[in-house]
Amino acid sequence: METHVTTAGEAERLIRCFDPHASLVEADPDHIVISPRFGRLRRRHPLLAASPRTLGVDAAWASARQNLLTCRDLSVQLALSTYEYRVRIEFCIPVDSLRDPGFDLHRHGHALLDRRGEERAGITLRRESFWIRSLPPDTAGLARFEIGNCFLLPITDEAMLAEARHMW
Repeated sequence: METHVTTAGEAERLIRCFDPHASLVEADPDHIVISPRFGRLRRRHPLLAASPRTLGVDAAWASARQNLLTCRDLSVQLALSTYEYRVRIEFCIPVDSLRDPGFDLHRHGHALLDRRGEERAGITLRRESFWIRSLPPDTAGLARFEIGNCFLLPITDEAMLAEARHMW
């Protein structure tokens, strides 16, 4: 279960990290298609996704994201693991903030991680991989937590071309 809803914009950013030249094709009056630029697979490409036009562009990006993350092709898994950036953050927070019913620790944690990932132009790979653990309080009595998740860093054109030379 995801702890944070993945938006279509985030799905598009993830796809563009994996293949910056993926394009949206809207020529077909009934379907919207995400078309990959780089043929990184020997078989079916995970970014090739189509959705009924009635569901909109967001559904096509979400479908491409799902296809990418569930792809079992070893070249895709290798690319994802090679460009994966693990982020771990330790932070303190006043106990009064935790008692505030308007404060959401998970949302706060995701925001901290997202900022750290954006420093490297990364995008959250899987929101459901988010983890949080409590640590002993600091000397000032603040509550301490450690959070983490994995981000996908943009894969450069040069890396994709080098990969293509080794695949064939």
